[in-house]
Amino acid sequence: MKTIISVLLITFISGFKQLYQEITIAEPEFTGIILIVRGNSSGEQLEKQKAASASKADIGAALFGVSKARGMNIVNGIESPVRASSGNPMKFIVRVKENDRDPVEVINIFRLEQDVKKERRAIVTGTVNFNQSTASDIEFIPFQAAKYGQSSYLVEIADLPAGEYAMTLEGSRDVFNLFGVD
Repeated sequence: MKTIISVLLITFISGFKQLYQEITIAEPEFTGIILIVRGNSSGEQLEKQKAASASKADIGAALFGVSKARGMNIVNGIESPVRASSGNPMKFIVRVKENDRDPVEVINIFRLEQDVKKERRAIVTGTVNFNQSTASDIEFIPFQAAKYGQSSYLVEIADLPAGEYAMTLEGSRDVFNLFGVD
C-alpha cells in the first residue's frame, strides 16, 4: 500500500513539476494581467473589459413587487478576439499581488452567456420579491494551479466546451479578463 501511494505521489509531483518547468514565459509586468499560454515560450494577454451592471425585470415587478428579475454584468462584443481551441487543456499565467494564497480564493473562472445584442453577460442575481433579491448560482470552472515565478500562478483548465469565458481576480471582480473557445 505504501508503495502504491509513493508511486502516485511521485507521479503527481513530477507531472506538476513538468507542467511548471516546460513554460518559459516571463511573468507579466503588472498585477491583474492574465496571459493565455501559446506554446512553451509565448503568451497572449486576455481581452480586458470593465463589466457594466444591468438588470431586467418582467411586468410583475411594476404591478405587484414580485418578479423574476435578473441582475447581470455585461461586457461589449459577442466574442473575444482571444481564442483557444477546444479539445486541449488550456494554461494561463495569472499575475497577482502575492501568490502565497490558495488560488481558488483569488481567481474565478466562469462561462458567459452570449446575447444577440452583441454582448456577453454573467447573471449575478435571480428573483426579486418585495425588494429582496436572491443571488444567482454562478458555476465556476474548476482549475489546477501552481506558483509561477515571484507573484504569479500557472493555471490549467481541463478541456472547455465552445463558448465565451471570463476570469476575475480578487479585488477587481468588475474587471473581466476574457477569452473564447472554438
